[in-house]
Amino acid sequence: MTLAARIREAAKDLKEFRRRAISDYMGVMSLEERRKVFEGFKNFIKRGEFERIGPGLYRYAGREEKQTYRQRFWDIARRMVYFSLNDLEQITEGKRDTIKEFCYWMIRKGYAQRVGPGRFKVIGRLKPTVPKYSKRKECFNEGGKPQR
Repeated sequence: MTLAARIREAAKDLKEFRRRAISDYMGVMSLEERRKVFEGFKNFIKRGEFERIGPGLYRYAGREEKQTYRQRFWDIARRMVYFSLNDLEQITEGKRDTIKEFCYWMIRKGYAQRVGPGRFKVIGRLKPTVPKYSKRKECFNEGGKPQR
């Protein structure tokens, strides 16, 4: 388990804590290890995972995971079943080229099919998480045109 994961786990268990309480809870004894924990603690504060609730007193606020455009495209496509390039562009405010690339990837992988110009239909039930996404050049043929 990484140091960050250990710090996070200790913070969740303690609910409210001081900086020293985290290293004590983790059973850290050496000065060098304590320094690493305190450095990690500062990073958690910077990221907003720990919030200050009093002088020297903190609590675990949680992790805010940023959703990628790819995940946003995927979520919208799976919820709408029928979708268009315009739908994805308006809802996600993503770039049209990126959206096209994503749609062609979905077709190539068998997740969607084209039902009209710029319109697509999801095939089957999609899981909530996006499968591993391929590199950009895999989506395009030698002439730079999207593969269909």
